[in-house]
Amino acid sequence: MAIVRDIKAEIDPQEIIDLIEQRQKRPVPQAWRQVIDEALVEARALVEPAIVYDVFPVVSAGSSALTVGDGIVLESPVVASLFGGAPEVVLMAFTIGRKLEDRVDELSKGSDVILSFTLDIIGSLAVANLGKGAYALIEGLAAQRNTKASIPLNPGTTHWPMSGQRVIAEAVGAGEAGIEAMESDVLRPFKTLSFAVALGDNVITPAEGSSCDYCENRDACRF
Repeated sequence: MAIVRDIKAEIDPQEIIDLIEQRQKRPVPQAWRQVIDEALVEARALVEPAIVYDVFPVVSAGSSALTVGDGIVLESPVVASLFGGAPEVVLMAFTIGRKLEDRVDELSKGSDVILSFTLDIIGSLAVANLGKGAYALIEGLAAQRNTKASIPLNPGTTHWPMSGQRVIAEAVGAGEAGIEAMESDVLRPFKTLSFAVALGDNVITPAEGSSCDYCENRDACRF
């Protein structure tokens, strides 16, 4: 198990504007743009990125699940199909910590709804951008092994139930990074994501495909 904390989750202000306009379905007024600038300053002090991961050997692949390491079962037919021929799989979880979501909760109980909403948007973008850095880390592991990193596959899709988040969190010791799997299998802090990536010579890379290709909701998903 390894934990990486010295990584940034940079946010472009235009990303914030674009996402707000996507959700609100109208242009962001100038007054709100000033709130965005203030929220970015505050968010930089609240975001505490952490990535936790481990590399496991592939043990066996069935029709509906892949087994890695010491009996860790990834219950997804897509994971089993795409990763079954690879020698190793990386399981990873990453988070921006709890400070930002605690601040959002605090503001939402008061009167500053716009700042609360804006900080929440920034948190969503921060964890998504952290994911890019997390995947780059896995690409580095693949390069060290003179092989390739596959597309990432994550629990919570149509082929992999949310219970997979608990499996990943427990497998990598995510508690050491302050990540908790709740009874609902949602990870806490809420701005936390998890995924699996195969390492091997014959895997499908991001240049060749996407995890969205294997999700039955891809035509309706706004992402």
